Amino acid sequence: MRRPLLVIAVVAALGILVLAAGCGGSTSSSSPTPAASGTDKTPVTLTVWHPWTNPEKKVFETAIQGFTQKYPWIKLKVVGFPDSSTFDQQLIKAINAGNGPDVAISFAPDYVGQYAADGLLLDLQPYLTQDNIPADEFAAAARTYTSFKGKQVVLPVLADSYGLYYNKDLMAKAGITAPPKTMSELMADAKKLTVRNPDGSIKIAGFVPLEAWEELDPTDLARAWDGKYFDAQGQPQLSRDPAWANALTWQKQLVDWYGYDNILKFFSTYTASEFDANNAFQNGKVAMVFDGEWRTAFVKRYTPKLNYGTAPFPAADTMPQVYGVGRVSGTVAGIPRTAPHVGDSWLLVKYMATDTDFLVTLANGLGNVPTTKAAATSPDLTIMSPQFKTFIDVWNNPQSSYSPPLTASGAGYATLLLQFDDKWVAGKVPDLHLGLQQVDQQISNQLNLVAP
Repeated sequence: MRRPLLVIAVVAALGILVLAAGCGGSTSSSSPTPAASGTDKTPVTLTVWHPWTNPEKKVFETAIQGFTQKYPWIKLKVVGFPDSSTFDQQLIKAINAGNGPDVAISFAPDYVGQYAADGLLLDLQPYLTQDNIPADEFAAAARTYTSFKGKQVVLPVLADSYGLYYNKDLMAKAGITAPPKTMSELMADAKKLTVRNPDGSIKIAGFVPLEAWEELDPTDLARAWDGKYFDAQGQPQLSRDPAWANALTWQKQLVDWYGYDNILKFFSTYTASEFDANNAFQNGKVAMVFDGEWRTAFVKRYTPKLNYGTAPFPAADTMPQVYGVGRVSGTVAGIPRTAPHVGDSWLLVKYMATDTDFLVTLANGLGNVPTTKAAATSPDLTIMSPQFKTFIDVWNNPQSSYSPPLTASGAGYATLLLQFDDKWVAGKVPDLHLGLQQVDQQISNQLNLVAP
């Protein structure tokens, strides 16, 4: 679900990069001759790493039982990692140490570029070709974040798309008749929906404009102005694309209206409850929130009587054509280069990526977007609702994309912007343009460390 990158904004990006560049320099992820896929049916146990936690862990464990029924000679040792924010770093260390799992499942593709560039995961294209699985088996959006420079090192296992959730009862009470479609409307509605305590502290927040609140990221704000991280030459352009200054200025205006100390106190009170029954939106403490499609399942599980709606995230007032575009991402699965049972591991990855019954069972249980045409059109898919349809529409929008872009350095470079944004909203950046120029230079320096 949530991109690990956003959770670990405080992780030293350069440290992650050095770990990968120093230990994973091999580029031998190609598999020109696919290993036999369980043709002799020799009993084997595959170790599978995944980041789901209860109750979603139980959903996965139930869905994956279909694999062992189909391939009875294969047993699975399923190992969950409760802290998804460090999952990929732990996986990288384990592979470099020679003791990684047979199959790894990650919540997001932040590190796909690094896995491919450093040869940490096998290139699955020879296996796809061998088993006659065409590229269009998977939705176009999913294909954009599962390969890097020609290497298909992971396959999609359900997808995420993002939009705006809003509390209909709170909006009606504030006299708002429809969700905001523009950023100026979002600003105005956030103020109308906010309720303060007598001392000025926040009782109900209309919209929390801090990075790392739920799923919000500066990239999502900049997308409202059609912002792009890199130019045509692959150089960071945060200081040159006006979308970023527009987005961060909008963000700070709302933070200042709340009062930085007020919104930070509110943030610290509720941020730990993103994935449990105490979630602030689910309990009426936040009126609007940027979040992923899985929130529909959480609402159904914890607060089924909540009167809410969903919509695409607003677009800049001057760019109505951006409305309906959003971030897309998803869970991905791959085979570490150290896996001892590659043929059987491929059977598992293929099953999770293509088996309709598995994908539908998982989608119904997790509330995620199916990644194959067969699963998306299955009559057994029960999660479709007016609220969920918003995310299907965002997913199918041809301009929707994964962000920040994949690079050979992994996801670490994007933490530089998150760290800058934290300083910016706190009032510790006197010159926004100069600050963004410095972030551009920092990103460029980091990417150059792994440049070919």
